[in-house]
Amino acid sequence: MEQPEYDLMAAVEDRHWWWRARREVIAATIAAYAPPPRAEPFRVLEVGCGTGGNLSMMSQFGKVLGAEYDATALTYLKSRHGDRFEVMQHEIPHPIPGQFDIVGMFDVLEHIEDDAAALSWLARQVSPGGIAVLTVPAFPFLWSEHDVAARHFRRYKLDQLAALVPAEFELVHLTYFNVLVFPAVALVRMGLRLLPRSWQPRGTHMALPPRPLNWLGYQAFRVERHFAPRRHSAVGVSALLVLRRRSG
Repeated sequence: MEQPEYDLMAAVEDRHWWWRARREVIAATIAAYAPPPRAEPFRVLEVGCGTGGNLSMMSQFGKVLGAEYDATALTYLKSRHGDRFEVMQHEIPHPIPGQFDIVGMFDVLEHIEDDAAALSWLARQVSPGGIAVLTVPAFPFLWSEHDVAARHFRRYKLDQLAALVPAEFELVHLTYFNVLVFPAVALVRMGLRLLPRSWQPRGTHMALPPRPLNWLGYQAFRVERHFAPRRHSAVGVSALLVLRRRSG
């Protein structure tokens, strides 16, 4: 992402409705599909952990490692969390030592030009029977200056995601989510296309909204933790993918 977007993420991701509610949906999804409990803690990995906002949530499932390419993001992470979490600077497709029982890639795949190769790399990092949970931005027609500022290569439809899954993985669950705000987001982004590009707002549109709107967005999104992990939705601003590494 561009430098100002990391500044913004570090400043608001603990309070912004989208990041807060998405963490709850992801946590419910991991809980629904995690491998059976065992005596030793699960090995947990977040690929593209950014400024570290998800690591506390991920740590409830086991011993967590954060991997992030951007040095600026890691600097923010260290300033916020100190040595609380183990983190490393890493770039796909370089291997990360060992394999992991639970791996998260949350709005990361769209930043990688060769997404198919990234998923093949991911398969090698997940232990047999382990899971990978991914989120990505949905629907190419929602493309906007938000995606440009975030340096996305694409937005996804579900069939595009399914076609990328390598043979080592079983596709366990695939759906759109962030459903309730979808009509408003679609209306705004399609309307912006009628304006000259020079008139369109720059940046990722992720600044912290006024408190009442932030509260409303959070309540509307977080309710999806009850159905996004198990049910299918035909629309949504994002897509959710759960993969299980085949044994053997």
